[in-house]
Amino acid sequence: MPHPFRERLMEKPLQVLYVIHDARRGGVQSVMLRVIAALDRNRVEPTVLFPFDGPCARELRQLGIRVIADGAQLPLLWRLKRFTMIPRLLELAKQADIVHLNSVMLALPALAASLFGARTVYHLHELPGKMGRLLTAAIMMADCAAFCSQTCADHFAAVRAKKKVVLVNAVQLPEALDKPDSGRVPKVVMLGSINYGKGQDLLLDAFALVRNRAELHFYGNVGLSARMYARTLRAKAAETLAGTVFFHPPTDDVSGLLAETDLLVHTSRRESFGMALVEAMAAGIPVIANNLGGMREVVADCETGYLVEPGNPELLAARIDTLLADPGLRKRMGRAGHERVRERYDIAVRVKDYHELYETLQHAER
Repeated sequence: MPHPFRERLMEKPLQVLYVIHDARRGGVQSVMLRVIAALDRNRVEPTVLFPFDGPCARELRQLGIRVIADGAQLPLLWRLKRFTMIPRLLELAKQADIVHLNSVMLALPALAASLFGARTVYHLHELPGKMGRLLTAAIMMADCAAFCSQTCADHFAAVRAKKKVVLVNAVQLPEALDKPDSGRVPKVVMLGSINYGKGQDLLLDAFALVRNRAELHFYGNVGLSARMYARTLRAKAAETLAGTVFFHPPTDDVSGLLAETDLLVHTSRRESFGMALVEAMAAGIPVIANNLGGMREVVADCETGYLVEPGNPELLAARIDTLLADPGLRKRMGRAGHERVRERYDIAVRVKDYHELYETLQHAER
């Protein structure tokens, strides 16, 4: 049976207000920027609200998308702005057909929008350790609770919701895969915020056991709460792996970075999805990840890379060595990863899930 709204020519596009918790670079922000940029503007007209201005807000403005950001980021007070923006959110919700809020960090704004009467999609991208009453209420009151993976949906299985859907994260597929052999030292990369949960220390321990010559590069922000962790990582790298381990801020040119990457490793201790894995696979790069959470959904073990037992540096080092020593294996796994992304995580296909969800909610009885 054809979708009741898919073939209908809409008189005007749905007005969707996207609320994103942070205008700096980050996983959730990257996911939603791709979605918003890929929308069919004949079906959806987006407006994006941030609690403060930043690079993500500027990028969307350059695409001609209406962006509202309440001033600059204030040191130590930026978290508070997620709450002080609620009056602006409710005012904008009056003109919106759908309000799409992202992140567990926006539980109070999500609940406020639902109580205000807006049709809300509350989109969860994280696996919180504690399921507080506020977060539970925000999920239950939303017209739809959306999750970035089945792992994420299962994490919230005990929370009742009016409607639940899985909206998998997606990327734009690059045009070309083949990279010329530069003859340089192989480059192993990890992308993601520098913190204990992301597990950079696990990769550092394993890299000390790697026999093949290679460089290890970490790219990511360091939050206030992770500064001691980051200092410990740097000190350990300088002591045992001087000249082979490098730390960088997050890059705006992920595709350019991946073009120079031979292997991507993701050693999170807790992960709802693993966006960096999908980005690397799309670029034809083999990946290694911990065998847990959403990473098990993304990586096909021994096909697109390897899944390893968390906290086993010897096994992780062995898998890294296997791939560093065999360029042909890297290429085969990279191509398999690219095809897996084409089948499951292509934004040109997955954006239709958003269109159909919005149109279904718009016409649903309340």
